[in-house]
Amino acid sequence: MSETATSEAQMPMGLDTVRLKTPRMARSIVDRIKAQGESYCRVRNDTGELVWEVTRTNLLGSFDSRIMVKPMYEDCIKSKHGKPEWHPCPPYLVIECSVPKAFNGQNVYGAIEDFQGACERLKTLLQLLLGTPLPPVENWTVQRVDWAENFRLPYLAVQEFFEAIYHISFPRRKMQKYSNESIFTPGSTTTIKLYHKGPEFDKNDRKRLYVVLRSQYQQNKPKDAPTDWAHRKASRRVAALHRLANSRLRAEVEIHAEKLDYDFGHKPKVREITAEYLKSVFDKEISRLLREGQGAIQIVRTSLAVRDRLEAHYTAELAGLLHGFWFALTTHGEDDTRKRFTRPTFYRRRKQLVDIGVSWLVTDIQLIERQGQKLPADFSPVRADPRRCESLVRERPAFSYERGLLQLAA
Repeated sequence: MSETATSEAQMPMGLDTVRLKTPRMARSIVDRIKAQGESYCRVRNDTGELVWEVTRTNLLGSFDSRIMVKPMYEDCIKSKHGKPEWHPCPPYLVIECSVPKAFNGQNVYGAIEDFQGACERLKTLLQLLLGTPLPPVENWTVQRVDWAENFRLPYLAVQEFFEAIYHISFPRRKMQKYSNESIFTPGSTTTIKLYHKGPEFDKNDRKRLYVVLRSQYQQNKPKDAPTDWAHRKASRRVAALHRLANSRLRAEVEIHAEKLDYDFGHKPKVREITAEYLKSVFDKEISRLLREGQGAIQIVRTSLAVRDRLEAHYTAELAGLLHGFWFALTTHGEDDTRKRFTRPTFYRRRKQLVDIGVSWLVTDIQLIERQGQKLPADFSPVRADPRRCESLVRERPAFSYERGLLQLAA
């Protein structure tokens, strides 16, 4: 693997997890799919009453990536009071999976931007694995889409980034922060995730990929190869992906059904979702989290640059007040600073900083405190940042042994 533009390349970022709902299907077909899965239920022993039952058909996709296929015989409908209620209905399927993992076995790179094309490929894969024809994919309902972007940074720089934004907050959401590796912001309409791809890959994907790759190499082992040939090949492949992941900061925006329904005015179908829409939601949500623009205004974050920007746009008195406010945000964070100002004053001054491109994240004050210099002063995980992974990545066929195409990542 190497980052280069070739005819064998794939786009580096885009779709990740999708959740789709098929139209109503014949009961015989859904029953046949259900028979391939596993059911979990709760039964009252005294009466024999079935309290609930869940059936999941976890299919083995490429590289043993799990694809969840859930047969459903009831649907959730809101009552006139707005309370969701489940009612029996003709059967259908709910399908959820990580698109790049289903097709490529990993999501370190090589994701797909074409939503309709990805869904069509997913339908083809499902028909092959289930042995059952499925309805036209353009009429499937979209319940969740994840859009992700990767950013190229040294390992220590990624850690410095999470240390520098430790005090970040999001309006009306509870932030979940995990050391210097990730930030998780759950919400009812969207969920924002920023994390270091290397540790995440090591925890969730490394062992699974090694086992599957070793099995595939073993099946294609040359007659005169040593006994540990498959082990060495699989280890090299996984180690190459891990090294690539160690230099990646990943930003994801998970778009939930509530937002999709609101934005489109109805439950959108696959044919209605475009890459432009997904990118716009990603940009807006990351901007809300970081309170930094997409590049129209050059962001300043060092003390002297902030002072000059403030003095160029505001009076000397207001610039001095805002500079002190900026120092408070930088050193103590938003939550602490909010307590020391009245609500109108805090939000007014924060907006005055945002309007002229002033950031209080990853500043020179924080770098001096941490004695760190690996993180670029102008970095921000937005699509306009020059460190965004937008060059193409060549992925050579993994199992063309006669050409010796297994390569280590740079």
